[in-house]
Amino acid sequence: MREDFTCLTCGLEVQGNGYSNHCPRCLWSRHVDRNPGDRAEACGGAMRPIAVEFGADRAVLTHACERCGNRRRCRTSAADDGDALLAVAAATAAEVERTGQLPPAPSRPSSAATRTRRSRGPRG
Repeated sequence: MREDFTCLTCGLEVQGNGYSNHCPRCLWSRHVDRNPGDRAEACGGAMRPIAVEFGADRAVLTHACERCGNRRRCRTSAADDGDALLAVAAATAAEVERTGQLPPAPSRPSSAATRTRRSRGPRG
């Protein structure tokens, strides 16, 4: 199923292709899936690209949710901005050089705050 969306971060109108789960310009995503494509996650937080791994034929992005701290990995696509991918890779390399670890996920809210937020449903 094709899903078009507007990027929460840069405002790009993205033409979905059935597999799209992040903005090809800024690489940010939205926390809407529990399992790929199910749209069952109520969080809806913006997901920051925090790492990129380059393989022989494709790169894989790691996103961290700004709202709940969840991390997800996803494949990149040919439409993704190469300079943006390299910028994420450079920032990741700098963080690993500095700390020996990937950039940290955002702090997780308390369980009471999570229950309150989830009871309100997703935010748009």
